[in-house]
Amino acid sequence: MHSSVIATQCTGAVISQRERQTDRDKEIVLQIRGHHIAKLDPLGISSADLDDKDPPELLYSHYAFEEADMDRIFKLPSTTFIGGKEKSLSLREILHRLENAYCRHIGVEFMFINSLEQCNWIRQKLESPGITELTNDEKRLILARLTRATGFEAFLARKWSSEKRFGLEGCEILIPAMKQVIDKSTELGVESIVMGMPHRGRLNVLANVCRKPLEQIFTQFAALESADDGSGDVKYHLGTYIERLNRVTNKNIRLAVVANPSHLEAVDPVVQGKTRAEQFYRGDGEGKKVMSIILHGDAAFAGQGIVYETFHLSDLPDYTTHGTIHIVANNQIGFTTDPRHSRSSPYCTAQPLFTTFTRTRLIHVYTPPSHALTVLSLACYHQSRQPHAISFSESLTLGHPVALIVLDEVCSHM
Repeated sequence: MHSSVIATQCTGAVISQRERQTDRDKEIVLQIRGHHIAKLDPLGISSADLDDKDPPELLYSHYAFEEADMDRIFKLPSTTFIGGKEKSLSLREILHRLENAYCRHIGVEFMFINSLEQCNWIRQKLESPGITELTNDEKRLILARLTRATGFEAFLARKWSSEKRFGLEGCEILIPAMKQVIDKSTELGVESIVMGMPHRGRLNVLANVCRKPLEQIFTQFAALESADDGSGDVKYHLGTYIERLNRVTNKNIRLAVVANPSHLEAVDPVVQGKTRAEQFYRGDGEGKKVMSIILHGDAAFAGQGIVYETFHLSDLPDYTTHGTIHIVANNQIGFTTDPRHSRSSPYCTAQPLFTTFTRTRLIHVYTPPSHALTVLSLACYHQSRQPHAISFSESLTLGHPVALIVLDEVCSHM
């Protein structure tokens, strides 16, 4: 835990007006800028998104508190969620809980949202004690899903070692993440989900998220006639439509993955149009039965204008789908380009461009209360050992972190 991080939400009659103002300033600073020091990079590749320096306002030394103040008890205001049922906490415990909420492996940008109700909803979901803890059954479910995703990629790599397939190695956690989104959406009444995505991980999504029959996927590798659509396109461009039982919620769910050409983001407005059409014919005027999920690569999300155009359709009365979940597979490499040389924004999710105009919530993750866009940036890496569009050298796609990945894989087998 970053011991120097400072930002508190404490007020009380026992401290002076100046101290109360200082506490309020620290609260705002942490909520706005806490993501700067969150541990978002699984490889630690030279601070690709942000520089190595901690903003001074996030440092403990920036404020007037001393070590003797750490054990002082502060009364918590009614507007905070870090206390749970407790009404007062020591400064040390307040810092600990706030660091757990904002400075670990989840960094959130949301304070620019104009709706106080939405901001408070997000704060409650992050700050409430124990809210991110998982039960043993939930952990086993995530492990099982992650194991299936990893096993699928390993099987394809062994069986068709020379085939291009745009594997998901390095970002297999995408599968449990998508399935969790679908589980929760189904639980809340969603009956149909329209999805769009680029090449990377498409086969894994089709197999493990949509449960497309494996024989239909494997016939594409064997150069046989596909029993599916038979469009004649390459296997990592094809989509599917499946209606199946969600075993977690015991409800039926319709899952559609839209076919996508080689232009990685061309599918974005298509997904929105398909979702809007299905909402219209279902009489779903509030988007409670039909929703959309769009997956992106980090470089394409920041670099292709069609993403920005699609975002600006999101709130128009004749185009809105009442909210979309965007998941960015942030493998920290744009084809062969270092992210520090491919964009001007600190994150691939380009907060200054998208969120200011569209009230989008950004959630940066290391491995909705109302209709709004949500962008989930899933930090990962790209493993170049398997066939891609071209032959990459590992030093080009990963640089010095190659040793970290190899060491991690060795330890995982011990």
